[in-house]
Order: sequence, then C-alpha cells, then structure tokens
Amino acid sequence: MRNLIKTFRASRAALAMIRDANEPDRVFDLIEALYASSDAAQKAVERMSRDPELARVLRERPRLGRIDLEALGRLPKGTLGRTFVEHLRESNLDPNLLRVLEAPDAASYVKAHLFETHDLWHVVTGFPTTSEGEMGLQAFYFAQNGSRVSMGVFVAGLCFTFLNNFELCEVAMPQVVRGWLLGRRARRLFGTDWKTLLDRPLEEVRATFGLELHKVDTFLREFERTRPSAVTVPA
Repeated sequence: MRNLIKTFRASRAALAMIRDANEPDRVFDLIEALYASSDAAQKAVERMSRDPELARVLRERPRLGRIDLEALGRLPKGTLGRTFVEHLRESNLDPNLLRVLEAPDAASYVKAHLFETHDLWHVVTGFPTTSEGEMGLQAFYFAQNGSRVSMGVFVAGLCFTFLNNFELCEVAMPQVVRGWLLGRRARRLFGTDWKTLLDRPLEEVRATFGLELHKVDTFLREFERTRPSAVTVPA
C-alpha cells in the first residue's frame, strides 16, 4: 500500500510538471516524489561508494546551507557568489525558500545536496530557469551521474513541450545536446564544497571543472550553421 501511495504521488507530480514545467516548484516536487518512490538515492550511494573521491564526499557531506543574500551581493562583480545572487533575483527566486533538507545518512545527503545546489548548477552551466533550460540541466545531470531521477524530470519536461508548446522543440533539443556534451566533458560537480568557491571568479570556477561553455556553444552554432536545410532520401 505504501509503494502504491508513493507511485501515485510521483505520477501526480509528473502530471503537474507536464501541465506547467515553467513553474520551478514543479521541478522540485517531481524530484522529491521520484526520490521517495524509488531507491534512486541508495543506488546512487552504492555507485558513488566505489569511487574513492566520491566515497570521501559521502563521508564528509559538504553543505551549502542557507544563503546570505546581502553578503554574497557585496562580493565583486563576476564572482560565483555575486552571479548566483543576480541569478536568483533575475529569476525571482527567494533563497529562503530553497529546500535545505536534513541529511543524517549518505542517501539523504545525495538528495539534500542536489536540492540546495540546484541553482548553483544553473549558474555554472549557464542554463536559464526556463523549461528548455531545465531540460538542458537535467541532461547535464544525467551525463554526469546517470540518475533515473534526472531522466524522469527530463521525460516530464519533454512531455510538457510535446503537449503544450511543440514549437519549443527547436529551442529545447539544442539545450539537451548542450547539457549532455557539457556533462560528459566536465569534471563531476556533485559533492563540491561550494562555500569555498563563492568568492572566486565564475570563469575561474568553470575552468576548474572543465566547463568549456564557449567551446561547446561554438560547436553547436557551427553544427547548426552547416547542417543541410533539408534531408535528401536516396531513391
């Protein structure tokens, strides 16, 4: 019975996101429901524990915690922290509403860490907080972590686009490709102690992780520029 209730909640959250993927809370609700309805977090722990560096992260569990918006806003222009504040303000996101969860064990830490750092990942990867930007970020997540939760959010976003705004596919799919390429090329972001990086220049942080946004974006623009305008099917 409990599994049935969890499945129902996950289905309801997925349908809510399919109806309105542009609402940020829909994404978080679906992520939370998917974690609750499956053993995704525990499987992630088992996979990460085989990597010495990630095993260390799961033991130490660095946290971002609550955001001091005023303090970060006083950082120099172009730093990660200052850009993060600008991102929150431009997206009309209240940092006090960011979900800071308890993490008494490794499995709960996986979910808590990803929840509270979600918008930092938006900043360092350059994905906007739109439905297509969220799909791109979920592709990045999946490329880095192979999480079924990321795939679930991506599929829900794809259904939203298909049912409600099919024309958006022309914008969304390049973002998905961009997320996959960036995620496969970059160092793993999971487990980063972001508090130690907030006062560093954003471009320096991106370089540290091998986030070559310019190279990937240039490649995608060149690909779009040179692709055939129509596909000729051989007789």
